[in-house]
Amino acid sequence: MSPDLTLLGSLGTLSVIYLFYILAKLSQRLGAVEKMYPYYRYYYVANLFIIIGTISHVVIARAALSSQGFPIWLVSSWFILLAHYFPMAIGVTIGLFVTWRYWSWLITEYTR
Repeated sequence: MSPDLTLLGSLGTLSVIYLFYILAKLSQRLGAVEKMYPYYRYYYVANLFIIIGTISHVVIARAALSSQGFPIWLVSSWFILLAHYFPMAIGVTIGLFVTWRYWSWLITEYTR
């Protein structure tokens, strides 16, 4: 794993965080106009999970790239699965459901 790939991977997840933030603001306005339940708050919960996954990605990459004495469990597959992939999957799934709740009308209007 090269340091460039680590940086680009973290920047990619930061773009998803920014996307969810923009969708939260747009959904907040749409929900206020249509008097919907404030589901947009779940975007912030999704962002929290993605931030946890991003931080763990940086820590794992730092441990993998360093020759210093990091614990071996830090780069083991079970730790990577629990610390990086599960929070990312949970965050993106929450974002998917909230996006579908607010913005599915765009698809149904287009298919008419």
